[in-house]
Amino acid sequence: MARIGVYLVTPGYIDGLTVKTTTGTYTGLVNDTTPDVGQWLGIQYGVAPVGERRFLPAEKAPDLGETDAKDYKPICIQQSGNKTDVFWGLIKEFQNADEQSEDCLYLNVWAPKKPKKEKLPVIVWVCGGGFREGGGHAPYQVPDQWIQRTQTHLVVTFNYRLNVFGFPGSPAADQNAGFTDIRLVNEWVRDNIAGFGGDPDRVVLYGQSAGGNAVASYGYAYPEDPIVTGLIASSGSVGATNSANNSAFHDLAQVVGCANLTSTEELACMQKVDALELQKYVEGIKTQAFKGSFRPIADGVTAFPNNTERLEKGLIAKIPMITGYNFNEGAAFLPFDPDATAPPAGGGIPGGNGLGCGVVTEANARASHGLRTYQYLVAGNFSNITPRYWLGGMHSSEIPLVFGTHFEFRGNSTEFEWQTSYAMEAYWVSFAANSSAAPVDHLGQPWPEYSTADDGQVVVFGNATVPGGASYAELASVANQYSGC
Repeated sequence: MARIGVYLVTPGYIDGLTVKTTTGTYTGLVNDTTPDVGQWLGIQYGVAPVGERRFLPAEKAPDLGETDAKDYKPICIQQSGNKTDVFWGLIKEFQNADEQSEDCLYLNVWAPKKPKKEKLPVIVWVCGGGFREGGGHAPYQVPDQWIQRTQTHLVVTFNYRLNVFGFPGSPAADQNAGFTDIRLVNEWVRDNIAGFGGDPDRVVLYGQSAGGNAVASYGYAYPEDPIVTGLIASSGSVGATNSANNSAFHDLAQVVGCANLTSTEELACMQKVDALELQKYVEGIKTQAFKGSFRPIADGVTAFPNNTERLEKGLIAKIPMITGYNFNEGAAFLPFDPDATAPPAGGGIPGGNGLGCGVVTEANARASHGLRTYQYLVAGNFSNITPRYWLGGMHSSEIPLVFGTHFEFRGNSTEFEWQTSYAMEAYWVSFAANSSAAPVDHLGQPWPEYSTADDGQVVVFGNATVPGGASYAELASVANQYSGC
């Protein structure tokens, strides 16, 4: 990989590839593929959540001194199951295949190599994965090509704790640990991103699927001090997925040697159990009883049992949101055969799994309370992203369009696909640059603010036609019919 000059700097200024931050002084890299992009990979933002820190809220890392930031660090312990779905079996570029570890609270920064006269807007990416898997490095989610082409912004990606490690549901642990990781990342960005050329007053939090849930939930959790100036929630909406009295943590404790203890004693005991042993239970290798059990709970701090009540009381960050979903979300969740030449039974479920419905419900709720919202529908069917025609605009298929990675793995993109990507990228950056104004695309077209489900103020990205024969114009006015509500 190519190298440029390295200089020691003070916080708030970047010169070369070494940046002093509150958690250490990190030297990044530039590679030959994207020579105008600085990359800092594997910056520690939180204390390793191991031992007595396991299951607990995130804690800021101390100043760790001088170190290289040239390689991705391990992702958090996953719950990936047998890896036979469409993402693992056909389109692996959506997935994080890195080494796993409990010591995983690291982030990555991408920025234009040459400092600009003004600080640039920042997009902080929250990966999806059902709160079971995911991390800050998946091939389709690397933003270097995007930044190389536009030189308009910075992107931060990161790992956050998942499954039982991030969402244990223990009454003694108090909060959704994985959600506190996200908050700590935003605090790190606020305190340090200027050193990389970013503007701490122009930061948007962008997530997809479970990441979209996390982003939407974040707005309710920090009504007074959100740090970020806008939210982008794709194919995911607000809401705890488990009640506060979920017994999964207690039940797991009973079978791993931590039975018949008080909540505090149980937590202490579970902090000593080997992490890989816990992974075998939550992944379903040892028993199916705990598979999928550990997801956000309504802890009353980071997630709530009644967001409608909080909205009515004004207990939500007064910042704008972009939200939307894909036309054929549900196709990604059907039984998948990598050798199939015909769609599986039940294929083509528009807005499937309720993902679209949650998006529409939240958009309507926000609009009815005067919170500025922009809604979209992705109707594209691009074969180098989804190489089976019946997958179409499935769940996650918009990610390569936003990150500019759609052309990298299965042949170059069509001109229409490039234009769709340019439009989405431009809207996202415009929103980050000035969230108080309507976002504009690469052609200067403004995005109309959403008000109700019936007025057609929905931007449609992708093909002019979709399964079922609806035209582009028709989709723009009836997009919410596909939400699954």
